Amino acid sequence: MIKRIQRLLQWLFVRVEARFNAAFGDRLNPLYQLGAISFFLFWAVCASGLYLYVFFETGVVDAFGSVQALTHGQWWAGGVLRSVHRYASDALVLTMLLHMVRHFAFDRFRGFRWFSWITGVALIWLVYASGINGYMLPWDKMAQFVITASFEWIDWLPTFGGTLMRNFMYGSSVNDRFFSLLSFVHIGIPLLVLLLMWVHVQRVPKARTNPPRPIMACLVATLLVLSIVAPALSQGGAADMAVSPTALQFDWFLLSFLPLVYLWPHWALWALAGTGTGLLAVLPWLPPGDRRSLNPKRTANR
Repeated sequence: MIKRIQRLLQWLFVRVEARFNAAFGDRLNPLYQLGAISFFLFWAVCASGLYLYVFFETGVVDAFGSVQALTHGQWWAGGVLRSVHRYASDALVLTMLLHMVRHFAFDRFRGFRWFSWITGVALIWLVYASGINGYMLPWDKMAQFVITASFEWIDWLPTFGGTLMRNFMYGSSVNDRFFSLLSFVHIGIPLLVLLLMWVHVQRVPKARTNPPRPIMACLVATLLVLSIVAPALSQGGAADMAVSPTALQFDWFLLSFLPLVYLWPHWALWALAGTGTGLLAVLPWLPPGDRRSLNPKRTANR
């Protein structure tokens, strides 16, 4: 089964890469630079996030207003960088997943590469956690939904037993210390991501952490154009724990699993997350199958 999936993915990658090679050449083919592009997008997220944090007020009363002032009061800087922060985070998730799928397709996760594979699995979880945590900070209706759904899911674990959600039953229960904790987490997790990214490439010979300059320029231009054409805005006004949000526009890159919190039993969602993570973790030690069929050069010549 695994071998068949890899062959199908190989077929897709080889043909798409051939089109990209014809358009951009080997050196500027983005599918050959997914790891380096992910590094660059991480730095874009960090740089834009640092600027936003300077103007962000870590308080229940002030958080929403500070984000609104940043977005609309200085749209030419803070507003654009808020959107860059959002789109770069989404792009980081996409390139990391493509990077992992491509290595899986060509069987580049066995032998000494198991270390990079395992750290890559951990990186994806950390990036998702940081992105979800970031959606909590603007304290709009989306933040209210993300906080409620996330903590309700975590609260199912026997360790908590319903104690977390008690903090969100009333608006008065959410205080400034809680916001300070969210801000601390949003700084701490990216630091862990940076450390693990450095560890991730230690066993990769000649690992690239910077894409070619033309690719960097195209990425910056794309992020800026998207940020101006479709800016990231707060949704539905300030959070109000007494009123449940109804209509929201989802970021399906980072928040795709949250609707399942209300569609599936909590145990089923935990089982999906645990089983998926466990399967990815043991992949390097599963039977390799026909190794000859997993050579990208051989596949490309067929």
